[in-house]
Amino acid sequence: MLYILDAIRDLGFSMKLGVLRRCVAACATLGVILVLAAPTRAGGGGFGADEDDDKDSGSPFFGVVKDKNGNPVPDAKVTAIIASSNSTLVLRADSQGHFFIRGFDKSINPGDIHISCGKEGLGESDGVKAPSSSGTAPVEVLCSLPN
Repeated sequence: MLYILDAIRDLGFSMKLGVLRRCVAACATLGVILVLAAPTRAGGGGFGADEDDDKDSGSPFFGVVKDKNGNPVPDAKVTAIIASSNSTLVLRADSQGHFFIRGFDKSINPGDIHISCGKEGLGESDGVKAPSSSGTAPVEVLCSLPN
């Protein structure tokens, strides 16, 4: 009889030990999940190593797409064409019609970049670039859609 009581007591201890082990494993798992889910720094327009390339960048382009009444056109298609390198970049204006294109390589003349804008139902238009004061100064572009 004494053996049975000892076995039951040992069984209870080992069950408590098993529960303790499960709790430790669950806490460790939760800790790993929280570490992996911690917020990370967003690139802010760059992706880490890209930010080092700013010294090699030329003039950035920025502007707004408007309709014939001067109202901003959200989600308009903006196309930048660099004929000398046979390259095209397509992006979308934001909810207020604004767009921003990071500077291309310094070897590309900002005057050789053709920018056009468009939106279904409003037509397409060539962007008008404001004169730039220097080779790396931002270039302002206004796109006025015909309809």
